[in-house]
Amino acid sequence: MNRYPRAADAAKTLLHSAARRMMTADPTTDGTVSRALDQSLDWTLDQRTRDPSTGRSFEPTFAENDGRALSFQVQPSGHGFSPADQREITDGTARSLIYSHFGAEPLRWYDGRTEGVRSRFGVSAGLGARYSLGLDNEGLREVAAHYEWGPSVWDVLPAQVMTLARTVLDHMPSLSPFATTVRTSRMSGGQQISFDIPTETSLDAFRPLMEALGMGNRHGGFMTLLAFVLGARFSLPANVATLTLLNSQQGPEMRLDVNIDALPDVPEQLLPLMRLPMTERPQNLAALDRWMTAMTPDGYYGPGSVTVLSVRVKPSMPARLALYLRPVSMDDAGNLRAADGNPAPTPPATSQSWGQQPHVH
Repeated sequence: MNRYPRAADAAKTLLHSAARRMMTADPTTDGTVSRALDQSLDWTLDQRTRDPSTGRSFEPTFAENDGRALSFQVQPSGHGFSPADQREITDGTARSLIYSHFGAEPLRWYDGRTEGVRSRFGVSAGLGARYSLGLDNEGLREVAAHYEWGPSVWDVLPAQVMTLARTVLDHMPSLSPFATTVRTSRMSGGQQISFDIPTETSLDAFRPLMEALGMGNRHGGFMTLLAFVLGARFSLPANVATLTLLNSQQGPEMRLDVNIDALPDVPEQLLPLMRLPMTERPQNLAALDRWMTAMTPDGYYGPGSVTVLSVRVKPSMPARLALYLRPVSMDDAGNLRAADGNPAPTPPATSQSWGQQPHVH
């Protein structure tokens, strides 16, 4: 009998507990979500060390501007999983949830936005597809489907998204579009486009683009916040960050995602550096603390490690932090139980983690 739990079960346990602590709807009680997790994470946690495709398969997320939501993203993974498998699960999950929670009209909108991407998905390769969900105390609030960018998908983008894409490439031509995301919520929907940053790029290089997007006055705060949290780093090495643009109801939104796993010289005190600027926004800091507590399993002093650090900004909103989490509860060593039922030794904390040592009582 395998001593390691199944990844789907570990994810469900964490989500069930987090929903209770955050007082949101419990995603594990939804049959579609439960089946999607079973399909997407059908492997035991000891396989994570042997199968690289499972490394970022399940990631809870936190955003300052949405701190009360229980949000997470899932990339279907496992031995033998293909981009087509990822597309099938992502499509089925998103369409079923949109119809059952939001209705027929939002589903028609979603299908119209994704038809071209889904039909041409087979010509692209690499990132595949993934889905993300957000819940609050009233239930499911958002469903998003993320599709790999393929060259033939360019001509099926809506005009507004195409305009954003061309604005980015006009001001930062070295960037390479690689993915598009369709988001559907209770009241609205939107589509975003993401770009790889393949060359070393200074934070100041984003200024012309931000000015073109009508958020030039936010550049100073954007650069200062990101540089501070990353330990006075004012440039990003090649291939460690992506840029995402979205047309929101308040105007364009820009998000810079930094892959902490790929970033050299990550600050050892990443969490304190994140928390310090948030002391000026005590409600947001309190939301982060609640989220961290909700994501921390009993017996540990922290929820896991940061995989992606994000800064989000738009004309109506100063730069705000967001992050993606590698949960300690999805760590194979953290979940191993010996034959006699006793926990295995707890894995040591990493430089970008909140720690994995047990609570001291």
